[in-house]
Amino acid sequence: MSTSLLESPSDLASIDAVLARWSQDRGGREQHWPVLMEESTLRRAGYPDAFPHLLMTACVAADPESSSGVLSPTGWCLSPAVCYHAYAALEGSIIHGGLRLAARGHCFRNEAEEELMPGRRQIEFQMRELVLIGEKEWIEQELADVQTEISGLAAELGMTGSWEIASDPFFLPRAKGKAQMQRLMETKREYCLADGLAIASINRHGPFFGERFHLSLSNGQAAHSACIAFGLDRWATHANPCES
Repeated sequence: MSTSLLESPSDLASIDAVLARWSQDRGGREQHWPVLMEESTLRRAGYPDAFPHLLMTACVAADPESSSGVLSPTGWCLSPAVCYHAYAALEGSIIHGGLRLAARGHCFRNEAEEELMPGRRQIEFQMRELVLIGEKEWIEQELADVQTEISGLAAELGMTGSWEIASDPFFLPRAKGKAQMQRLMETKREYCLADGLAIASINRHGPFFGERFHLSLSNGQAAHSACIAFGLDRWATHANPCES
């Protein structure tokens, strides 16, 4: 008899059900956000400054009557990550206590063609995130047991790895001082398989998004945020639950 958490090791929907249940057990309120995001929102979040080469936009025919194929930008982008929707949706809010928001979404990044590989690096992929917004101390309490819990979930699905310190996309790649400081502060950690593939991450943002989207605490200070992200395609590709 199978004791697997999944109906099928390669079933992405089953993988998501496991991770969604974990998020809900932690109090995450399920959200439904679109694929498209306003370019102005991403600019305020700093994404085009950090990764202009990864950003993908939605375009329309500049002249529908022409056969030239010239495209014109619309001011909308394909979402590069799920959590940006949360900060834009809550803009100007006062956060009492803490918020836990869970969501699954399609993400798009213009990765180099020579690096593309199904289940590892893709232009389009699916991500599940649990977003935390509130006081710094509350977020640290929320994150206290997350590494152990994610390690356990991965192990149950036949994926063993370790937590590694990584650098974070919320800082500019050219800002070496900030990137080095971030590594010292250990604000981003990734759960990596033996071959180095990251399948989950814990990202502490500090007040970065709170300041940019005017998310404040009841005392008037900028709210802190963090997100826990799972690459669903990577989990579905590498999961191999044990049978018993």
